[in-house]
Amino acid sequence: MKDEKQFSEQGLSKEGAARRRLFGQSGGLVASFAIGSVLTGQAIAATPESAAVTAPDQHTLNQFLKVSRLLTGHHSLDTTLGQRLWEALNQHSAQFLDQYAALSQWIDEHKPADVEALDQQLQGQPQHEVMMAIIRGWYLGVVDNSHHAQVLSYQNALMYQVPRDGMVIPTYAHNGPDYWTAEPPPVDRLLTF
Repeated sequence: MKDEKQFSEQGLSKEGAARRRLFGQSGGLVASFAIGSVLTGQAIAATPESAAVTAPDQHTLNQFLKVSRLLTGHHSLDTTLGQRLWEALNQHSAQFLDQYAALSQWIDEHKPADVEALDQQLQGQPQHEVMMAIIRGWYLGVVDNSHHAQVLSYQNALMYQVPRDGMVIPTYAHNGPDYWTAEPPPVDRLLTF
């Protein structure tokens, strides 16, 4: 009653007052979710489980980069991104270490010629999922598809490296004004990196 009297004094109709009240309540709800998610995120960041996921030792990182080279087909992968990807994959999935160990062992035992051969050999097996997660991480620069995905790499994501001689990374200026009027690079010259 008090709210209706206050809104009517402000010259609002009943519908306008109801809309304003709904807007105020939903704004408060959104703010409480935002504060709650920040506090929950801080609590998760402080848990022992997330603290246990630290930088891999040099041997583990080298092995991960070796497997990643086979999976991506690229030999000069960014070591820092590899380390961040390793940590993010471990944080994203509690089973990652076991699945990765099985994948690495499979690769050592079967010595596939390339990722296409490995993909065919692993169809329907649990190692296929972790193989695709690693490839996705290198190419997209994220390890999950949620709205709150942590971006590990943008500019150095592999999806932008292959066409980088002729395509602009979105939001980055490629050259000067009217750069798009220049003739694109020839297709017969593949970029190596």
